[in-house]
Amino acid sequence: ILDVIMLLAVRSLNGRTDLGSNMMFWSAVVGSTALFSIVDSMQFNAQMVFFAHRVDPAIGGTYMTLLNTAANLGSTWPASVVMYMVGQLSVPPTCETVEGGAEICKGGRESYFPLQLVLSILGCLWVYLMGSKVQHLAELPDDAWRTHLDEDDEEGSGNTDPNSEGQSNRKVKKAD
Repeated sequence: ILDVIMLLAVRSLNGRTDLGSNMMFWSAVVGSTALFSIVDSMQFNAQMVFFAHRVDPAIGGTYMTLLNTAANLGSTWPASVVMYMVGQLSVPPTCETVEGGAEICKGGRESYFPLQLVLSILGCLWVYLMGSKVQHLAELPDDAWRTHLDEDDEEGSGNTDPNSEGQSNRKVKKAD
């Protein structure tokens, strides 16, 4: 939202070069960048805490890396898609050179604001429709995220001796 306000401010300041206009523009740029960095850091920390609680000790760092890679991919590709869509949906103005070398441009359509509106509505709909499912996943106990590899090994091998060949140094439950 702050970015849209900043872009609207830039549009209203078009052509002004006075000190007040420049200060307003650079204040909006610095404020938007700082707010984005703060929110991005908070989201990353929350995500890492969530992943750390769900990591299965049987596969440890590999699982954490997999979860982090999936999160990075999920947060990276939308920017490229949106930039592609802005380029495809924008219509450049028609420009012509008049006497004296001046260039006059007419028409054109910028697609950033309509695209921002549509994607914001889709995001709000996703949160509304899928929010309860995401909340349900977040409230699952840590055990629900485990692979249970140790339990599979015990059931399949029939061997309860932790010192026998073919067994790793993992804890093995002895049969009653």
